[in-house]
Amino acid sequence: MTKKGPLGTAEKYYVKGHYKTTSIEDIAKALDRPLVTVKNLVSKLDKEDPVSSTITAGSQMARREGIVLMTENASSMADDKKTAKKKSSKRDCVTRIKK
Repeated sequence: MTKKGPLGTAEKYYVKGHYKTTSIEDIAKALDRPLVTVKNLVSKLDKEDPVSSTITAGSQMARREGIVLMTENASSMADDKKTAKKKSSKRDCVTRIKK
């Protein structure tokens, strides 16, 4: 007999930690909850967190109150993102007096 009513805090935490790697049916069976209840929570989690799957240099910063430190991973991501500067399109317009 499956449990009725809203999901508890611990159950929501379990679903949040496992919904990307485990099927919804397995989660519902492990929690002894209806499949519809788990599906509704998973759909809410997908709507809230669509961007968290992408890792950015900003998300790799170490933050505390009043300070921000760039970690080694964030630094390497920023270096990889940099591109070579394009040559100026107005380079021919500049006249050099001395070489």
